[in-house]
Amino acid sequence: MQFGALVGNFGTYGEDPGVDGCLAVAVEAERLGYDSVWVHDHVVMPTGVTSRYLYNESGDSPFRPEQFIYDPITVMAAIAGRTERVTIGTSVLIIPYRNPLVLAKELSTIDRISHGRLVLAIGVGWMREEFDALGIDELWAHRGAVTDEFMAACVNLWTQDGPSSFEGRWVRYHDVGANPRPVQQPHIPIWVGGKTPAAHRRVARYGSGYHTVASTPQQVAEEVTAVRTELERAGRNPDELVVSMLWAFLATDGVQHLIDTIGAYADAGLHHLVGVPSLTARQPANDDERLEATIEDLQRFADEVLPAVR
Repeated sequence: MQFGALVGNFGTYGEDPGVDGCLAVAVEAERLGYDSVWVHDHVVMPTGVTSRYLYNESGDSPFRPEQFIYDPITVMAAIAGRTERVTIGTSVLIIPYRNPLVLAKELSTIDRISHGRLVLAIGVGWMREEFDALGIDELWAHRGAVTDEFMAACVNLWTQDGPSSFEGRWVRYHDVGANPRPVQQPHIPIWVGGKTPAAHRRVARYGSGYHTVASTPQQVAEEVTAVRTELERAGRNPDELVVSMLWAFLATDGVQHLIDTIGAYADAGLHHLVGVPSLTARQPANDDERLEATIEDLQRFADEVLPAVR
């Protein structure tokens, strides 16, 4: 199994150390032997959110309007320039938020800066209030289809040798050049995020990976079975699927329990764990202490867990 660290671009370190904290985590994760580093995505955080959050039991949004949200694409570019080995991933990038031609260019540029280390895990979005704030509320009801079309446009732009053309419902362009193409061929890997049947079908249409959130080992096994079934229906080889999971809100009960739990995830079909579970009871009093605690967790996980699970 491979292991990735969250860099904390979404509200973790506030204004100071802020984005420098994100870069420090990425550099330290690479030094400690982690396989990947990951960013989250929101553009703005509205007040009074009533949209149901899909990844906790209450359905309440765990986010606050006062959080510092550092743009994931910009942070990934900075990480690409500071690191040499780690994969750089998105957990997840909300595709309808950005013009697909601009997005394709930004991501191909980062893939060039990183010399082919980008992984694009995608989502359709869950917060209607953010769609409204961005002036794209008309896309909300169609966000799944919009995501599919935007990704089709990105792939088109990433894979054409000459000028590209595309005619869709939401995206249209004719005879445009879009160099540079990504380093990775045929294109940047696309891992589809979500826990719904629609997400499973989306993997089968064009994903090379499936990215779930805070599932139990049993749930991962069930989700993997569902995705593999969709891949078979689409005539694709299920054995080529990469399965990843954001650790998120799952609890731990010491090092040995965590090692056993990771073993259960591996048996369930998980290939890549994103987010290092905290092994300390430390409660940081400020952003500087939060950065120290994050790096301490990275170090302890690398020392006490990684040797037992790799």
